[in-house]
Amino acid sequence: MVKVKNLTGKLDEWLKSPEANIYFEKKKKDFLILTGRYKRFEVWLENNDFDKLMYRIILEHGDNWLDKCWHNGIHPFPNNKLKFIIGYVTKDDFQHPLKNDSLDADLDVDFPSEIWEFKGYYFQFIHGQGTIIRIYNKDDLRLLLQL
Repeated sequence: MVKVKNLTGKLDEWLKSPEANIYFEKKKKDFLILTGRYKRFEVWLENNDFDKLMYRIILEHGDNWLDKCWHNGIHPFPNNKLKFIIGYVTKDDFQHPLKNDSLDADLDVDFPSEIWEFKGYYFQFIHGQGTIIRIYNKDDLRLLLQL
């Protein structure tokens, strides 16, 4: 109990410090930048083909990308473009994950998972010791990418 009181005291002290103000101002600035990028992306979506973008990004995550990741000793991960799209699709004010029981059994897994639908694609996140990202074509449930 004493350790918790010490920790809360230190946290309260830090929250009143100039470092906390600097930290929260930076977080606010980062949030505003990201929100602006999302708004520009929405305008881009109105005038461009999302399918072309997705297939280009999927090709960027081909064998060369996977080999590079494994060679560097890391598990394959989304590049910055795909990370941005995933962030946009999964942001809280956009939509919530689909209910797994409303989807085809082909997407069912034994681990906790979340699935979002966006512009004809399913974005699935399977959580275990890490997270597996799968992207499916919504029409035929063809697996397009797994990281």
